[in-house]
Amino acid sequence: MSHAFLFVPAAGQFEVPSFQKGVQALCSFKGVKISDSAISANASLAVAPPAKTTDKRITRSTDDQVWIADFGTWLPLPAEKGRDGSWLIEQYLTHGADGLACRLQGLFAIFIVDQRSRQVHVITDRCGSLHIYWRQLADGVAVCTSSAVLAQCAPSTFDPLAVHEFIATGIIYEDRSLWRDVRKIGPATVLTIDANGARSRRYWDFSAIEPESLALDDAVDRTHAALVEVLKALPDTREPLVSDLTGGYDSRLLLAGLLDAQRPFHTTVSGSSDHPDVTVAARIASALGLKHQNISSPSLPTAEEFDAAVRMTDGEYDAFDFARILHIHRRLANEHGMSLNGSFGELARGYWWELLWPRLARRHPLDVAMVARKRFAAIPYDKSIFSPAAQLDLASHMAEVASRAIVPIINYPNTTQMDCVYYTLRMQRWQGRITSSTNQLWPAFSPIAFAQVLDPILAARADARFRSLLVRRLFQRFAPPLANIPLEHGYPPAPATLFNVWRFLPMLGHYGGKVWSKLAPRLGLRLRISTLNLQSTVHTSEDVAGFIYESGLAKAFESLELLNTGLFLPEMSYLKQLDNVQAKFRNEQWRRLMTLETLVRQIPH
Repeated sequence: MSHAFLFVPAAGQFEVPSFQKGVQALCSFKGVKISDSAISANASLAVAPPAKTTDKRITRSTDDQVWIADFGTWLPLPAEKGRDGSWLIEQYLTHGADGLACRLQGLFAIFIVDQRSRQVHVITDRCGSLHIYWRQLADGVAVCTSSAVLAQCAPSTFDPLAVHEFIATGIIYEDRSLWRDVRKIGPATVLTIDANGARSRRYWDFSAIEPESLALDDAVDRTHAALVEVLKALPDTREPLVSDLTGGYDSRLLLAGLLDAQRPFHTTVSGSSDHPDVTVAARIASALGLKHQNISSPSLPTAEEFDAAVRMTDGEYDAFDFARILHIHRRLANEHGMSLNGSFGELARGYWWELLWPRLARRHPLDVAMVARKRFAAIPYDKSIFSPAAQLDLASHMAEVASRAIVPIINYPNTTQMDCVYYTLRMQRWQGRITSSTNQLWPAFSPIAFAQVLDPILAARADARFRSLLVRRLFQRFAPPLANIPLEHGYPPAPATLFNVWRFLPMLGHYGGKVWSKLAPRLGLRLRISTLNLQSTVHTSEDVAGFIYESGLAKAFESLELLNTGLFLPEMSYLKQLDNVQAKFRNEQWRRLMTLETLVRQIPH
């Protein structure tokens, strides 16, 4: 994703210091250089390329009256190869902003400056995965690819609700950013700005889905064909593509498309040599003759990686975790053109539908309180650190958030409502935050998220998607080797029959373990925690101490800047104590607090 700062002055404003201030903040905070800019009395726009691209420019109409900057990876809908900024200009001049929005798919944002109408339009992708923010300033409206940059354009304070969401769940929801006056532009939105202010409208929502309209075989055929078409239409790169490959379903779904699209690609996985994802991925790669590599990240980031992670995520994602992701992607970017992953494949498998079973596809309102309690507020956290200004009943709050998300489809099947909650809340703000950050380095996205692929998935009947039947049948029809090689839990991703039912015996152990993990605490029994999942956090006291001082976190233990926000209690002493820091590194809440603390210290006061 390129970086950009866009400013539209208010009526009667002729000098626009906010534009210069915003551009300076963008260059300083993100460490980028402006590659192109355009300035007029109606709007000013500056763009900076991602790390792997140096030639990002603003596309201009022949009469210089329309400017367009595009970000992320987009394709026409339906997919066509070779379209660029000049095509966007042509479509906008013919169909307007709303018409252009409906003709696009992918992970993208489009900035349009129209000198003729003296209006600016910002278009976001259907999921809102590419995070774009806006802010009303004293002298106009600013739009930027970074919430932290907009926070530096005028005095800013943390949003108590967003901070509580982030500390409790690791995600910020709806249109919130960490900052009270900085808002995220929503999914499938055309935001129009002129001298009189900003107004938005949706060009797509879940009411456009035709649930329960595709039987299994039709859904399989359309999904696979669409995925292949999208992969074929992606921009050409000098280096091969690289695709995640794990032991699960979603990366195999993407791999099935790549095999038929016949594009040069390699595969990659990350983890210890005995991790099931790693061993299964190696088996798949060997069986198919793929060029495959396992790239592992260190147990601790370097000080530079941690600093870069905070800046790339705007402090809105666990920087310790993203530093690991960044380490891997930096290595991959050296030899590959773009990175693909299987995100959104969960929707093809009826993700979270187990909460609805056996009443699938019933047309009654989703029990949002149950969903909030079991999926958004299920993990305990320490609420005692918050001051009264930031206190929150997380389960009730998330039930309200989920309820707002499904308003357009309240009479749709409960399975479609659940899809909407997962897509609109979790994928937009969690997966989208990772994607928006990684795309600051190079193109990294999921082709399954493109509308052409998701539409038949979301239209498939519930009985075609539940228990992953759709993807199992797809493997069976289009990539038989992928159907036969067992998943990470030991059973194959093929439809079960009388002739292969014996191969599904490992399911008893897998799902039995899940049931036991829920029952044991209620019975007062302690579970033995596998060390396998903790291997990525094994480090010595000397390593931890070195990171603490090199990263500047030692100063945080001496005097917490977060205490000056008024959102935390001074008794938050456990955060400041250096004893048992190794255990703290495994604590997600501690890591999120340290991410915020570092962000506050990086932003000039």
